[in-house]
Amino acid sequence: QASIHRIDVDHPSPGQNYSVPADNPFVKLAGARPEIWAYGLRNIWKMSFDRQTGELWGADVGQDLWESVFHLEKGGNYGWSVFEGTHTFRPERKLGPTPVLKPVVEHDHSQFRSITGGFVYRGKRLPDLFGNYVYADFETGKIWAFKYDHQHATAHRELADTPLKIVGFGEAADGELLILDYLGHVHRLVKNETRAEHPTSAFPRKLSQTGLFADTKALLPAAGLIPYSVNSPLWSDGAQKARFMAVPGMSKIDYHPTNGWGFPQESVLVKTFSLDLEAGNPASRRRLETRILQLEHNRWRGYTYLWNDEQTDATLLEGAAGLDRKYTIRDAAAPGGKREQVWHYPSRAECTLCHTMPTGYVLGPSTLQLNRDQDYGGTTDNQLRTLEHIGMFKDPILQVEERESPDHRKFISYDQLPKLPDPRDPAAPLEARARSYLHANCAHCHMRSGGGNALFWLPYEKTLAETATLDVLPLHGDLGIPGARLLVAGSPEKSLIYERMLRLDAQRMPRVASSVVDQPAVKLIKEWIKSLPPKLTNGESPEK
Repeated sequence: QASIHRIDVDHPSPGQNYSVPADNPFVKLAGARPEIWAYGLRNIWKMSFDRQTGELWGADVGQDLWESVFHLEKGGNYGWSVFEGTHTFRPERKLGPTPVLKPVVEHDHSQFRSITGGFVYRGKRLPDLFGNYVYADFETGKIWAFKYDHQHATAHRELADTPLKIVGFGEAADGELLILDYLGHVHRLVKNETRAEHPTSAFPRKLSQTGLFADTKALLPAAGLIPYSVNSPLWSDGAQKARFMAVPGMSKIDYHPTNGWGFPQESVLVKTFSLDLEAGNPASRRRLETRILQLEHNRWRGYTYLWNDEQTDATLLEGAAGLDRKYTIRDAAAPGGKREQVWHYPSRAECTLCHTMPTGYVLGPSTLQLNRDQDYGGTTDNQLRTLEHIGMFKDPILQVEERESPDHRKFISYDQLPKLPDPRDPAAPLEARARSYLHANCAHCHMRSGGGNALFWLPYEKTLAETATLDVLPLHGDLGIPGARLLVAGSPEKSLIYERMLRLDAQRMPRVASSVVDQPAVKLIKEWIKSLPPKLTNGESPEK
């Protein structure tokens, strides 16, 4: 929990570097730090005073789902970690001595991922913005504003959608705002005089307008769009996926055998999701969406296209939020022979929930995932060999020293390069299959700085001991299971990684983009945990 402190450095107390103002709110409260001026915050980034009114504003970076802007008051309690914004987070925890104050505005993670606080604008260059609090989101680059009437936010709106990673704002002596970019650049807001003349962007609103497919209805890729497949697919509620990649012109990929690949600017990754409306019947398959990741100005941006009922084209999903649609699936195993399935179409901000900075933003195209054969329509070959053959990589893959390898050996064949086993392959070792599944479905969050809030790590290259899961107490509840740990060797019923896979409520993992339990994966993880020697601890690990 974070708090805001108010101290006096101009009049220090004897023997100290500061004094505590006598009118601080908790000076006389037993057990409280007298320096505290406001509390119940998580991670204020950033705060500022309104130069005209003296009011203090702060943007609080959330943990799970919500980003907040607070009007910070003397003695204010902003609820963390009992609340995240206006939503309960750890309701069993004790509240502070003063009432919980609500945020003036909040954004869920379908809109914002990491809020950056700004200033109340008091400049003259943009008169329509005068008196508005201006703030942004680091991940999406969006800039928003609202006006405060001392009770509510009014005129709350998006000002700009930028390619910037906005780490802060500055205020010039005349009240004009400066925008600070992570790459070291300084920008300012300028009124868009052309918006009325050009109400829509030139960005393609139809999938057919992107030029990615020679025949959109047939999903026939255009020249230069290369199909690929992965060893360990991300579970997407039973959907089938068609994957493609493209790089512009003669650009090359910076290949790395273990870390993520470095794609050139304007590279595109394309994935179409299709769902069988009758379980097990490919003839009932229907295209739901095509997602595009494009590298623009050193940043991957996601776009979602929704397929029409005729299955001839798809339309860009507009707006800040995603979309849910319900489909009826004919399934002989379901009561009455059918079941309802909700499919979530992600917003652009939601793409960053999985495509995070520590992963390199790109999940599928990697050596671990693409070191496998691919059918190119009559010709089948190893994907890495094929990509190298057609000149996609800057440097040769083979016969180069891999310095991260313990023995500094040189790779002389594609078979020697690292790869994930197929979790569905019964011939592969059980431990390796389970770890491969967890890598593909969980490790993009559960890695260092990946966004997962529990302190354990699931990348495939780590030993089981290095994952910090065995016999480890959970940080975020035990689901009411006596003796629960993240993993209990030999006991799936006490292992929260397994138990959370079974759920469909707020305790489900993965938390986003899934509303159907992956039953084969549940069986796999259960068998693996049962196979672990019961006395195994976090200091030991069987070989994968």
